[in-house]
Amino acid sequence: MNGQNLTSKLWLPALGVALFLTAILCRPLLPIDETRYMSVAWEMSLHHGWLDPLTKNFEPYSHKPPLLFWLINAFWGIFGISRWAGTLPAIISSILCIYLTGILGRKIVTILSKDDTQSPHLDTQRLWIMMAASFPFMVYGTLVMFDFLVCVFTLLSLILVLKLSETRRLTDFALLGLCLGFGVLAKGPVAYLYVLPCYLLAPLWKKDLTNLKGWYLSLIGVILVSAAPVLFWLVPVLKESNNQFAFWLVWNQTAGRVTGNFGEAHVRPFYFYLPLLPAFLMPWVLFPAFWRSLPKVKAALKIDQSLRFILCWFVPVFVAFSLISGKQPHYMVPLVPAMILFAAIGFQNIQTKTLAKVLTIVSLLFIGGQIIAKHSFFDKYDLKPLVEVIHQYPDTPLAYVSNYHAEFNFLARRTTHIDDVNYEDLPQWFEKNPTGLAIVKYHEDEAIKHYPAIFNMNYRGRNIGIFSKPPKQDQK
Repeated sequence: MNGQNLTSKLWLPALGVALFLTAILCRPLLPIDETRYMSVAWEMSLHHGWLDPLTKNFEPYSHKPPLLFWLINAFWGIFGISRWAGTLPAIISSILCIYLTGILGRKIVTILSKDDTQSPHLDTQRLWIMMAASFPFMVYGTLVMFDFLVCVFTLLSLILVLKLSETRRLTDFALLGLCLGFGVLAKGPVAYLYVLPCYLLAPLWKKDLTNLKGWYLSLIGVILVSAAPVLFWLVPVLKESNNQFAFWLVWNQTAGRVTGNFGEAHVRPFYFYLPLLPAFLMPWVLFPAFWRSLPKVKAALKIDQSLRFILCWFVPVFVAFSLISGKQPHYMVPLVPAMILFAAIGFQNIQTKTLAKVLTIVSLLFIGGQIIAKHSFFDKYDLKPLVEVIHQYPDTPLAYVSNYHAEFNFLARRTTHIDDVNYEDLPQWFEKNPTGLAIVKYHEDEAIKHYPAIFNMNYRGRNIGIFSKPPKQDQK
């Protein structure tokens, strides 16, 4: 193996290590999502029950499936409980997505365009570079979240869909079912939405697809197989849970987000994702080559099965997510490989060296930006100073005012519940817990003037502090 080949294979792991170290050294766990998910994993480690119901702040947590928390605990079992070990599943998942995008691009060419000289050549190295330099990878690649993990199983599923369109082997159908099942364990039933439209629209992107009846009937078997890993976890959990928890876990999490009838559904207008598309295609959307390729899409659709596959994957899912009431920008992460595959079609005549230079610039800007933000922007999100104070009161009852999302359970290694208290109920809480402490978010000092302050800091554009019970003469 010569030096150039070795370099071409090692640059991506090296980039992953650089981004990982930058995140660990410069960026705190970001409230409320990262701190919440690490706290759920922490509580799983305390009760040593991987098949038990999840908890958040030691109360049933039905909002997410367990795969990410299993992976975090697996790495904690190897390296010990720490923030850096808990972040490894996130960065490994994002790097895997880059590799799998290259494999998917190669499969698209070899299966759908093998006899078509006019179809684009989706070079693996170029796809890796374009994925690695993309805005979503840089932003979300090191965050302790679910989206790149479900993206891994989405890409594996689509690779298998392509293989099945060529040669239908029973083992590939079974593997497709397992990938979908693990996708559900990664983020819930939404994992089906990322894959099944492309499977259902196969006659549009595979012109010589035969035995359509068998193709669609086999999907029933795939879905049945996908239930196996889900039921492996779900059955023991439901046995240990009450009916209300089961309802929230199995039904309301999905239906509630679709309709918006769910407290954390993040309801947005139907056009919410449209203005975000250019951001998800950064920096490649800044290249004139990308825009010059767009007029050719309509003509290419008539002959290019590769392009039809990409659009049959992206368009139905994008439309479905636009119609679903609950929306967050990171829900689009599993569609980023489709966007990059589409963008790569317009970059056929741009040298790989040019793309690599762009990746180098983007990486240096992103790493440098985090180094600068360490002592400015990130200070407003870093809860470590407050956690150090909590550590001084290990057995003291704690209350949070209000709307607690388990921000401190992992950071402070709490082994007991923190009470979620409304501000107006705080005097009554102190009556029941006279030696307790209250963590209060506030804008104006007037709101907490009756409570002796133990600690104060700026937090997410507001203030947060730890307060004790006021003297009797100051109580209302």
